[in-house]
Amino acid sequence: MTTLIKSNQLHPTNFAYIELSEKTLKKQLALLFPFSGAICAVIAFTYFVSDAEFYFTLVGLVGMFLCYSLAILNRSIFSAKTLFWIFLIATTLVCTSGFYFEGARHISNTIGLTIPLLCFFALRIKTAAWYSTLFGFIYIVLSISEIANKHLQISSALQNISAYSIIFVMAFLLSRHRYDAIMQVKRTTTHDYLTGLLSREGFIPLYLNESSRCKRYRRDISMLLIDIDNLREINDRYGLDVGDKAIMMLAKCMKETCDADVQIARLSCQEFCILIPNADLQKAEFIAIALRNEVAKWTLELESGHKINMTISVGITTVEYQDFRYDYIKAESALMRAKRWGYNQIATNE
Repeated sequence: MTTLIKSNQLHPTNFAYIELSEKTLKKQLALLFPFSGAICAVIAFTYFVSDAEFYFTLVGLVGMFLCYSLAILNRSIFSAKTLFWIFLIATTLVCTSGFYFEGARHISNTIGLTIPLLCFFALRIKTAAWYSTLFGFIYIVLSISEIANKHLQISSALQNISAYSIIFVMAFLLSRHRYDAIMQVKRTTTHDYLTGLLSREGFIPLYLNESSRCKRYRRDISMLLIDIDNLREINDRYGLDVGDKAIMMLAKCMKETCDADVQIARLSCQEFCILIPNADLQKAEFIAIALRNEVAKWTLELESGHKINMTISVGITTVEYQDFRYDYIKAESALMRAKRWGYNQIATNE
């Protein structure tokens, strides 16, 4: 029995964590809202059984109702970011208003310390830093007013301010560490892990941008397709690790030889592509000759003392379709012609 797989059913696996995506935030809020609602219920019950005014119990019940309502809305089509902002602003209002009531100052100080954590938990770093700094200023002003009204000792106020500052810095550093890790993971989806060059996924968007720009301003743009001639022989004789070293050496040679405005990508095991803006076929051929000659000068010396030289074959084409599939076919046709001529050859599509 034949198994039929449609092409639109196949997608590359991408483990890159997209920072603050709607789906990810919804999962996080699905835990945050019910947990916060439970805390509000405990606070309301504590105030209810104590001698505190009924107002504090009511605030706790309203907070519990709000948290569970947000949890229910979070399961629907409502924006997770909008729900979080509602939760954050409500938490801020409860915290700031608590400074004006005798029985709520301690819990307001505690809630205030959670504001930076909430911000850096779900917001982008700049937005979180801005909101936390603004709230921190309000927090300090309220603490100073507490001292002026003799409701709070200087030592206690300094403890609160110091605690807020420490939590703010720690939350910022943790958020920054998470952001850097996310950027590294996202980079792996657009760059080749071995050479650091662009991968096909990272190259095609740049190809589209550059080809559109050159067409808009009526400028030439060319593409080189490069293949390592003797990589298979290197792998068979010295092993795959040495083959990887040879690929890395070629990538280093291309990066040092080519200008900064060109885009270099590794498309497959031994196939590379170079996009050259503002270059006609003649200029692209001149660059290809210079690159071929430079690669021939580079030698890879192994720990065993063996020395390996490489040659490359290059296919050249002008970019005209603004569709990478068609321009790649043109470049590959030129590359195959160069390969038929032997090693270290260059061919154009014209």
